[in-house]
Amino acid sequence: MQLNPFVKVGGLEFFGVAEKAKGKAATETSQRTWNQYVGEVTYRFLADERVFVAGRYNTAKGELVGITNKVSVDRYNLGAGWFLTPNVMLKGEWVNQKYNDFPTTDIRSGGKFKGYMIEGVVAF
Repeated sequence: MQLNPFVKVGGLEFFGVAEKAKGKAATETSQRTWNQYVGEVTYRFLADERVFVAGRYNTAKGELVGITNKVSVDRYNLGAGWFLTPNVMLKGEWVNQKYNDFPTTDIRSGGKFKGYMIEGVVAF
């Protein structure tokens, strides 16, 4: 089940995700559940909305095979972008992502990513 609200007022946009996934592999006896929530706010400006700033928060929490407690991943981004032409965009973001509640024996325990990224996009 998933809900994706989108609201735009002038240059301000809100996009969200509320999602619940439930299921199991063929070899499992019980179902596992994951929930994901996302909120993104973008402000577009200049006369043609070619430049934007944005912030996003995303969290996913659920059950994994072989792990007794629920685990989660949290991520937030702050970014800005510029459409140089209608088909070419330059974008930069600061990202912070953390893996939570994984057992110390799991490779994801204490996992995190924090840094910058710059990307160019060309649409055809």
